[in-house]
Amino acid sequence: MKKLSKKQLGLIVVVALIGVGGSIVYTSSQNQVKAQQEQVDKQANKFATLGKEVKGLFDEKKPSFLSDNTTKEKIEGLNKRYQKLSKEVDGAIDTKKVKADKYLEHSSACKNDLEQAQLKMESQTAVNKLFQEKDKKGVLHGTTVVKDRAIGDEVTEKSVKETKTVYGYEKPKNDFEKAVDDLIKEAEAQIGQQTKAKKAVEQVYKDGKVVSNDNKLYDTAKAETDKIKNEEAKKALIDQLDKVKADIDKQAAEEKAKAEETTKSQSEAANAQANNSNVAQPSENQGSTGTEAAPVENGYIGNGGSYVAPETPTNGGYTPPASNGGSTGGGSTPAPQAPSQPSNGGGGRGEMTQDDLNQASKDAANADWSDFFPK
Repeated sequence: MKKLSKKQLGLIVVVALIGVGGSIVYTSSQNQVKAQQEQVDKQANKFATLGKEVKGLFDEKKPSFLSDNTTKEKIEGLNKRYQKLSKEVDGAIDTKKVKADKYLEHSSACKNDLEQAQLKMESQTAVNKLFQEKDKKGVLHGTTVVKDRAIGDEVTEKSVKETKTVYGYEKPKNDFEKAVDDLIKEAEAQIGQQTKAKKAVEQVYKDGKVVSNDNKLYDTAKAETDKIKNEEAKKALIDQLDKVKADIDKQAAEEKAKAEETTKSQSEAANAQANNSNVAQPSENQGSTGTEAAPVENGYIGNGGSYVAPETPTNGGYTPPASNGGSTGGGSTPAPQAPSQPSNGGGGRGEMTQDDLNQASKDAANADWSDFFPK
């Protein structure tokens, strides 16, 4: 066998060393890939476990809502665990050498769910701040949505607008987003009603005083105020309207008293006029006193029912004789003399009885009065 030269032996040694080195490098590289794969698989399992807890943040039947027991602190705790798991993998993962599908799938799912839970919690918290809290629960908790609760005392048009800008949805995609959108609209409606009521009240009460006591304006303001759900806001306006109502009632009472006084005066005047019309007035032919009876022709006069004979003519007529059969001239058959004084009939009171009156009437009817009147 031909001996190899020193040069050839050197080359062989170098090649051998290169082969051994390459083998060592390859083996080391393979070991590194294997170790990283094991680490990735281990982390994938951890993310899968964490992912199940993160899923528990959402309602099982309506996953678009957070579960009733989800809190801000619980979300923050799960997020810290996620961040810690993400840092446990050494260096960047070479997806060409390591199978990282499960790792990426579970870690990505955890990250996405945590972000969604955090965003929903922020939206839920912001919306709940617009309304009054009751039993330590807001209008949106879990899948429960309360739409008829009053807005908070400190809520303003500005705060509602800011909440809508940050957390509102122009086109809700699920039940949770629709609930948030509906609650923001409810807050807007209540703010709008308060503004409308305030403007109506200002028509009757402004700058600390009553400016109008018009009943129609008051009724409108009262009706709009009654629609306010926030009791504190309502009470502030009711207090102002009470002052307006007191002024209206005062004016009504004054007008009523005035109307009653006018009615009373008119009634008294009417009664006085009626009483005056019932008093007998003296006739034109009566004497100076109310007891004198004015003379009448051929008849009776009302005082005591006494009869007065007709006056005799002054120009030559017949003068009844003083006694039956007498005559003072003219030669005619005398007519019976009518009494010139009241008879003593009627019980001696100077009044004629009914019988006396009847007899006198009969005598006058049968007498011949032809010569009594001048021809």
